[in-house]
Amino acid sequence: MSNRPKVLLSAYACRPTGGSEPGAGWAWAKAAARDHDVWLLTRGKFAHEIAEELAIRPVPSLTVVPLELPKWLLRLRRRPSDVYWYYPLWQGLARRTARRLQAEQSFDVIHHLTFAVDWMSAGVVEESSAKVIWGPIGGSTTAPLSMAHWLGPRGLVAELVRRAYTGFRRRVTGRKLAQSADLVVAQNNDEAEVFRPYAKEIAVQPNVAISRFTASGPYEPFGAPGIKTALFVGRLIPWKGVLLAISALARPEAANWELRIIGDGPDWRRAERLAESLGVRDRVEFMGQLPREDVLAAMFRADALLAPAMREAAGWAVTEALASGCPVVCLDRGGPSVIVGPDEGIAVSWRGDVVGELAKGLASLRGRITPVDRWGPDRLPDILAAWYASARVSR
Repeated sequence: MSNRPKVLLSAYACRPTGGSEPGAGWAWAKAAARDHDVWLLTRGKFAHEIAEELAIRPVPSLTVVPLELPKWLLRLRRRPSDVYWYYPLWQGLARRTARRLQAEQSFDVIHHLTFAVDWMSAGVVEESSAKVIWGPIGGSTTAPLSMAHWLGPRGLVAELVRRAYTGFRRRVTGRKLAQSADLVVAQNNDEAEVFRPYAKEIAVQPNVAISRFTASGPYEPFGAPGIKTALFVGRLIPWKGVLLAISALARPEAANWELRIIGDGPDWRRAERLAESLGVRDRVEFMGQLPREDVLAAMFRADALLAPAMREAAGWAVTEALASGCPVVCLDRGGPSVIVGPDEGIAVSWRGDVVGELAKGLASLRGRITPVDRWGPDRLPDILAAWYASARVSR
C-alpha cells in the first residue's frame, strides 16, 4: 500500500491541449501527481483527450474520474450562457462523488481547482476530515467606476449588473466556501483582500502555467525601422480596455508605436471609430481572432503587449507574452500586476491620467526581454507540496 498522501482534485475545466483555465487545470493535476496519489474529477467531455495524453505521457499516480450529467441535460446546452445552470448541477454531482470516494479512500487533501470563480459553487469544498483547499480563485476585481467612461453606456450597465449579482452570490456562496476551506488560494491581491476576513489561511498564486517559449527562427520585427509594435490580445469587450490602448497611441510619447489588435467582439466598430477620430487609424491594424500558434508567433515579433484590462483575474495572454520575451504594459490591478515583475514591463496606476501613463509606459521600455520561465508548470509541484504538507497521512 502506498504511503503517499491521497488527494482528490475537482477540475471542471481540464484538458491537456487547452489554453487558459482548462490548460491550467491539467497542469495543476499533473503537478499534484508528482508527490501524491491523485484522483481527478473532471468533465466527461475531456476524458478521451486526457486518455490520449496519458497513453503518450503516462502519469501512474493519476486516476481520472470523468463525470457528466445525463445526455438529455447536455442536449439542453445550446448557448455559452447555459454554463451558469449546468455548472452548479455538475458541482452537485462532484459533491456526491467526492463523498463516496472519501468514504472509500480517506483522502488527505480535497482541492477544488476549476472553475476559478469566487461566486460560483464548488461541490467538494465542505467540512471534511481531509484538508480542504479552494482555489486559485478570482472574480472580485472590478472595473473602477472612475473609468466608467471607457466602458460606454452598455459596458457600464453590464459592469453594474455584474457587481450587484456576483457581489450577492459572493456574500452568499463565496464567503461560506472560504469559511469551509482550510486554505483559500487567491489569484491576485484584490481577491486576497476580499476573502482575508473569512479565510482560515490565504495564499496568492495566479492560475497560470506557461513555460518559456523558444522562437522557431530569427527575430523579425513587424514595423519599419524606427517603428515599434504593440499587441493587444483579447476579446473586444469594454472592460478589456481596447479603447485605452488605442487612445495611448495618440499621445506624443507613443508617436513611434503602431498597434495590432488580435481578437474579436462587440467593441470592434467602436474601437475603429475611436482610432479614426484620434487620427491614428493608419497605425492600428485589426487582425481579428487568430489561432493560438499565430498569436504566439506575433508575440515573438512584437515590442510590447499592451494589456490595459480593468478587471483581469489572472492574465493568460500577459503570461504568454512574458514567456515569449515580449514586455508588458498593464494596469496596476488584478492578476497582471502580480504576474509582471521588475524589468519585465510596467504596471501603471489606474488612477488619474491612465492613457498618458500607458503611453509613457510604452516609451519607457528598453526592448524585448529574456523569456520568463517563472510562471511555468515546473513551479507547481513544490507549491502544492507546501500547501498539502500539513495534511494528515493516516496510512
